[in-house]
Amino acid sequence: MTNALLRNGLFGGLFCDGALAGRFSGPAMLGHMMTVEMAWTRVMVDIGLVPAEDGLAALQAMAGFDASDFRATSDVDGVPVPSLVARLRQGLAPGPARAIHSGLTSQDVIDTAMVLAMGGVLDDFARQLGLLDDALAGLEQQFGQAPLMARTRMQAALPATAGLRVSAWRRLVQAQRDRLPAVKAQVAKVQLGGAIGLRDLPGGAGITAAARLADALGLQAGTVWHTDRSAMVELGHGFTLVAGALGKIGQDIALMAQQGLDEIVLEGGGGSSAMPHKANPVLAETLVAIARHVAGLQGTLAQAMIHEQERSGAAWALEWLTLPAMAEATGAALRHATALCAAIRRIGAAVSGPP
Repeated sequence: MTNALLRNGLFGGLFCDGALAGRFSGPAMLGHMMTVEMAWTRVMVDIGLVPAEDGLAALQAMAGFDASDFRATSDVDGVPVPSLVARLRQGLAPGPARAIHSGLTSQDVIDTAMVLAMGGVLDDFARQLGLLDDALAGLEQQFGQAPLMARTRMQAALPATAGLRVSAWRRLVQAQRDRLPAVKAQVAKVQLGGAIGLRDLPGGAGITAAARLADALGLQAGTVWHTDRSAMVELGHGFTLVAGALGKIGQDIALMAQQGLDEIVLEGGGGSSAMPHKANPVLAETLVAIARHVAGLQGTLAQAMIHEQERSGAAWALEWLTLPAMAEATGAALRHATALCAAIRRIGAAVSGPP
């Protein structure tokens, strides 16, 4: 979802994260959709709404389907699910065909697929935040006792040590790492509402089916959230907090690297086309830019809460435009923050006392 200017290599990999982007590729997302569809067919067999032989034939057809070569007609339908289902049912007898997707709607499939993708993203972030915390712990141990002028409102305040500032960075990182399990629990819920959100399967089996589907996918059942987009907005808020914490670290480092202050020494600063004496703190600046970018996208994502009536095409699409981009940008920031820590050769500067 990152724009073409940043993806074409002109700015290197500063604002892109290929591994994170891969989680939202066509094949990856279609793979999640197929996981949902196949799990649903099994559930329908288990609760007796689909004959076992029909379910088996449907599952065999789905197992042989090449989702990576799928070409959806989303330009017409707005979503890929109708075309996907038509392709899955193609050539099947009526019984097995009905064993595919019956009782679901496009939103059930897409929302649940997005939840599965985001679960992997959050696991990646937890691991990366742990690595970053370890890197900051190393800096704290190495430079924690070095003298450093504390600054409030951009002005010299009182003499302190580098440990004061690095420990503040660590607390931010640890807070975001500790918050992620709650963010994941909030979003890790299956979507099963059917056509208009009633979860109305024959015989009142909707609640049982939701529980079985959630269990099969490693999610929670919860209630129908077709028009309640709180979890997705909170997910974006989680990304915003992680990116913002890294942006604060980047902003501090960029200020500390100013000539005249020289409170930090970085290896491998960026060059200038006009002033060869400069060594620009590129990674620190990138963290600031990404934090502001993700915060801006969160404002757009929040508008997905305005989800008209029983389903929105417009508000729903805002999530696809923002959440993958926020995830990828935040992932890039995590990668840069760890690399930035590794590039630090000195923190601290001589201070003589209160100004």
